[in-house]
Amino acid sequence: MITRSRRPLASILTAALVVGGVMVASDATVVPANAHARAASAATRAGSGTVTFAQTPTYTPNYIFPLDAPAYYSVANLALFQYLMYRPLYWFDSSGHVAFNQQLSLASPPVWSRNGRTIEIRLKAYRWSNGETVNATDLLFWEHLIAAEKHNYGGYVTGDYPDNVTAIRALGPSTVQLTLNRPYAHTWFLFNELSQVTPLPEAWDKTSGSAAPGSGGCAADVAKCPAVYAYLAGQAKQTGTYATNPLWQVVDGPWKLSKFLASTGYAAFVVNHSYSGSVKPTLSKFIEVPFTSELAEFDAVLAGSVDVGYLPVTDVAEKARVKSLGYTISPWVEFGYNSIRENLYDPTTGPIVRQLYVRQALQYVMDQPAAIRVFYHGYATPSYGPVPISPPNPFVTPFEARNPYPFSVSTARHLLISHGWAIEHGVATCTHPGSGRAQCGAGIRRGTLLELQIVDATGYPELTSAMEAYKSDASGAGIVINLRQAPIPTVNAMEIACHSGPQCNWQAGNAGPWTYFPDYLPTGGEIFACGAGGNVGSYCNPTNDANIAQTHLAPPAQFQAVFARYENYIAAQVPNIWEPLPDFQITLVRRGLVGVLPQEPTLVINPESWRWRS
Repeated sequence: MITRSRRPLASILTAALVVGGVMVASDATVVPANAHARAASAATRAGSGTVTFAQTPTYTPNYIFPLDAPAYYSVANLALFQYLMYRPLYWFDSSGHVAFNQQLSLASPPVWSRNGRTIEIRLKAYRWSNGETVNATDLLFWEHLIAAEKHNYGGYVTGDYPDNVTAIRALGPSTVQLTLNRPYAHTWFLFNELSQVTPLPEAWDKTSGSAAPGSGGCAADVAKCPAVYAYLAGQAKQTGTYATNPLWQVVDGPWKLSKFLASTGYAAFVVNHSYSGSVKPTLSKFIEVPFTSELAEFDAVLAGSVDVGYLPVTDVAEKARVKSLGYTISPWVEFGYNSIRENLYDPTTGPIVRQLYVRQALQYVMDQPAAIRVFYHGYATPSYGPVPISPPNPFVTPFEARNPYPFSVSTARHLLISHGWAIEHGVATCTHPGSGRAQCGAGIRRGTLLELQIVDATGYPELTSAMEAYKSDASGAGIVINLRQAPIPTVNAMEIACHSGPQCNWQAGNAGPWTYFPDYLPTGGEIFACGAGGNVGSYCNPTNDANIAQTHLAPPAQFQAVFARYENYIAAQVPNIWEPLPDFQITLVRRGLVGVLPQEPTLVINPESWRWRS
């Protein structure tokens, strides 16, 4: 199981949506649009210990309750908003790498029984901001609530968490035991299952604002959880009360919300002085500032009104100017991959792209290094398979890192010709139908043209240019690529897993990357397994399913080899067309602000670690 968070393309690809406007940045002021305000603005923030952080246009928080419904399950809500206030049980970022971070976790590492069926979790000495301890009851509350409301949870995948937890009980005030339906791979269960757990305070276990904390009874009885969930989810939909509702002021993270503008996503945080973590804030305030467009954000950068912002790719020529204004430039590389998803059951092209050699040919004509250099100006990383090759991580294999399908139009042509296609007048045509080794493949008729329509997301100039180059390179192998553009929601709505019917009338889509968050182990249970929720192209392979299952079940001594088997197989199978993954953003950090870098590849932020250099 991996992330359910399919966000829009990163901010570096976001075109200006509305000319002009900067959104409200504080109670009484707007972000200065005048460069003369730069020095005074910077001095004021540094002196008061305030940091302003630029949000991505159209990608702002809108849900506060950590048991996020599917419509709200996003990086913007979890990593960039909720995690500041409500800490997950386990933390998985460490100095710019994806790794288990024991120091920042609320609990000690899980202890497994010898038979692998039970886990003991011992909480550390953390406290809620209302003075109560983060205890076993808070874990029971979460486990019962998610068991009762799993279908209202954006991270739910049938058969995985919480289905694989058959019992939970407190062994003491700070210790909980989970019983599982079978032994699981320790790495997978920690990185992808326990990573989803967030203790909830007793103050939330109720069914009305006037009810006493704990009176809802969910922590003790699963049957009482639906009423508690209904109350909490209802409160979470009242976005205008986020900063004033006493519920959301009970936090165990380093920050408390002091102001939230539901219309824009503006969020101001102050320090939770009761925070028990080892890294305590030195800032007095942290502000997430929304913008109507990249143009507005960059104007604010030039005016010196943003402490942590971003440089649009379209403005990379301004790097020297930005540096002269006192900003450090650092790409924010995310832990994920990017791909074009082909529909293996489109009535026209499905039989074609179900052929492995066709998918290989489509991959051979994808010139990722050139696209990264020319269109992304170096601010992207190649995707060669399901596991990110950057940032460095212990999961990527040499086979994938070396690129199994390096750019070669001639190799793509040879593949097609050797499988019964003739390339005449620039178009590959099936001349030898059938299922033999030198034939086109099952379901492909004589005279079929190798033609594929790809629907791209609108408004992303670098992506558009890269896809035009892909179309041109593919034509050299006789592959006709027809490009069409549509808004991201339209492309996402089009990409429906199917085997027949009207919903199958789409050939390929290109809506954005997949980020491994908050499931950090890059295995394929949700995206490449037969029938998986994220497997929109309907790729299905029994060998791959068996490999994925082993990554969930392998004992520790065998895990690395089992994971490599999965990764290498699916990289070679090219279920999608791997393409460059744009950096999440080109981050700009004001001189004097330390601790922001290195940035975490899971896209979480830790402003409690940031400070102004004295």
